[in-house]
Amino acid sequence: MPASIPAGTILYHGRGDDALPVALEWLAFDFEHSYLVASFWQEYYVMSYMTSRPLRLAYFDGASASTLEDGSLDVQDVLLWGRPDPDRINDEPERIKLMCEWGTRLGLDGFVRMEMHLYVPQFAAA
Repeated sequence: MPASIPAGTILYHGRGDDALPVALEWLAFDFEHSYLVASFWQEYYVMSYMTSRPLRLAYFDGASASTLEDGSLDVQDVLLWGRPDPDRINDEPERIKLMCEWGTRLGLDGFVRMEMHLYVPQFAAA
């Protein structure tokens, strides 16, 4: 589904160090989600970012960021590999890389996926 994020939207990223992300990464729409992710490290940081322009996105509904064997990743798998592939469920770095390559060909800036346990949309920058 096509989606967009308007200019001026604040997004958050939690991590275990104070380095700025230099590779493909996720961003969340709310501080709490980023704080929860960051709190897995002994020392942690939550960074905030503001969009400087409207972003063009693709939205994947359901629990499409959940790495479960219940079919939550099937649409992404079909786009990337032509069929659902349960052996790739936990290969999130490769999935994000390929999803961003797919989105770039379509003129997208990134995509939004949901995480089932928090019902929080996530944005992964392309």
